[in-house]
Amino acid sequence: MTPLIAMPGPWLPEAVPGREPHAESLPPMPMLTRVLRRGRRLPDAPDWRTGVMAALGLPQHVAPAAVAARAAGLSAGTAVCLAAPLHLVAGLSRVHLPPGGRLQPAPAEEQAWCAAFNAEFGGGGVTLHVLAPGGGWLLEAPFAAAARDAAPEAITGAPLQRHAAQGAEEKALRRLAAESEMWLAAHALNRARAARGEQPLNALWFWGGTRAAPLPALPSLAGIATCGLADAWLAGLAAHTGQTLHAARDLETALATATPSTPASAAGDGAITMQPTTALLVPAPDSDGATRHYWQMIDEQWMAPALRALQAGRIAALRVQAGRSARLLPARDVFGWLRRERRSWWQVIGEVPA
Repeated sequence: MTPLIAMPGPWLPEAVPGREPHAESLPPMPMLTRVLRRGRRLPDAPDWRTGVMAALGLPQHVAPAAVAARAAGLSAGTAVCLAAPLHLVAGLSRVHLPPGGRLQPAPAEEQAWCAAFNAEFGGGGVTLHVLAPGGGWLLEAPFAAAARDAAPEAITGAPLQRHAAQGAEEKALRRLAAESEMWLAAHALNRARAARGEQPLNALWFWGGTRAAPLPALPSLAGIATCGLADAWLAGLAAHTGQTLHAARDLETALATATPSTPASAAGDGAITMQPTTALLVPAPDSDGATRHYWQMIDEQWMAPALRALQAGRIAALRVQAGRSARLLPARDVFGWLRRERRSWWQVIGEVPA
């Protein structure tokens, strides 16, 4: 079995574009550094989801919302987009999404938000679905396919910069977003959040629009486990492959939930049946963002156990998808010579230029 460890970001919120991050904000990460230096570099992807889809054998042009739609059981052709509950911050000159601004409501609260939204804006084919508890939402609407904004992890820490709406569908989606912001500002659920000392939900971020479509089979996927990420796309992958989306605090727990890997076998008609070989593991930042504690957790609870499993022969290889960057480390190379990687690990997988 080959674990595929995917780290979605957001990356390095402390860093200033064009400058090195403060050294004290980043741990040395010896295990991740070993993987980056010894692993074979694979082609970069536009984002982490596209990289994972390439590793699993999904066409890279399949939009994340089309995968998520599988968890909602929506028919082909239904217009959908992903929806993220956010707390945006308005400064003197900009509105931005801070680290931790992607909210993770408790299950009862998010069901209440979903029901309230559908009561207020539903009808005419508009429905908000909760696919993954903790903020993994999907919008079904006649105009949802027009959503073109970036994923929340790609805009964390940056000012919101939206292109001008084009066409009637995108203008309708922007109107829904603006109307929902006014509705959220006065909602009783936000007053309850304030009473609990929590940040208000003040925006619904609609992104990655497309139409639901049939997906190819993924016989190689042996399991999906995540830590700290409520993601409708992962819920859709699980539904499509008949998997359960497990929660895992470390690599050993995650691997324990995966289907044991066996060699390919011959069916009765002579055809070769491929057995699951890849376990998708997604340790994501929690509500505090990509802090020093997060990076230490990645190195100690995910990378170090993965390298030990490689050395012991319990896994065949290790694949890491860190943002756009991907590495593959076969077991035979775990003791290999260090390749010459001149950049720091945060330059390899982060957003800070070399």
